[in-house]
Amino acid sequence: MTDAVRPLDSDDIAWLDSYASNVEKTFSDQFPAAGNRLVGGEKLIGRFTEAMAAVKSSGRSHFHMVDEAHNELCVASSLLSGKKTVFATVEYEPPLPGIDQSIDLVARTSAGDALYVDVKTIKPALNDRWDQFEKIKREGKISPNVDVILSKGWLGGEIWHGMFASRARMLEYTVELEVKIRNAKLAAANAQFVMVFCGEGFHWHEDQLEDFVSFYQSGKHRADDALAAMEAWYVKENGVKFDGTISGFASLRRYQFEIQHQRLNWNVQPPSDGFGI
Repeated sequence: MTDAVRPLDSDDIAWLDSYASNVEKTFSDQFPAAGNRLVGGEKLIGRFTEAMAAVKSSGRSHFHMVDEAHNELCVASSLLSGKKTVFATVEYEPPLPGIDQSIDLVARTSAGDALYVDVKTIKPALNDRWDQFEKIKREGKISPNVDVILSKGWLGGEIWHGMFASRARMLEYTVELEVKIRNAKLAAANAQFVMVFCGEGFHWHEDQLEDFVSFYQSGKHRADDALAAMEAWYVKENGVKFDGTISGFASLRRYQFEIQHQRLNWNVQPPSDGFGI
């Protein structure tokens, strides 16, 4: 029986309660100190509390909701404590004009500039997709200038699935955010849009996001991007076209059950080695 389906026992529940208490205390102490600058802080903490309750009632398979809510807490905390830009307000999930959707956080300066921030956690299940890896190699969808060396006996199938699924989610979530921007008519001279991708540093690494950012900004894949050929095929087959309305991409790394994130790079850029394009 895997951990995902094994019933929670009393020790598990006690540990989860302790973890939840530490998270709620950490952010509940910070958020009231922000005063009127934070709008919807109780709702944000409440989402984490509800996610923890779902895990305790329905099992570990629901823990992805806890990770998502926890990462949103970390991003909100970073916006409130920023030194480079001091935001007058940070609002959680404000309604968007004309559509039944929301963007996770909107931070505004006293001058009226707005920063829209969507937060997505990318953590694919550890599925063994060695068969898919071999199929994609046979079909020539691994970039010809790159050797992807994996061992079937050393989690090769799981590592491949993490790489493949993570890149697919980056594309999917990017398109979703652009659709929100377009449908809600949010694009303006005083507005910026940032997509924050969150992970633990295992399923995907920041350099993989750098490759995706390079493609998004230039419209061309790098020659040393291992997933370039596969993504180029998918984009062509599905008629994917970017609006180019996302101002930047951020990368948050937080290990599961850690209260605070270890790293948050608000401005992920393409690789700076000068090669690959």
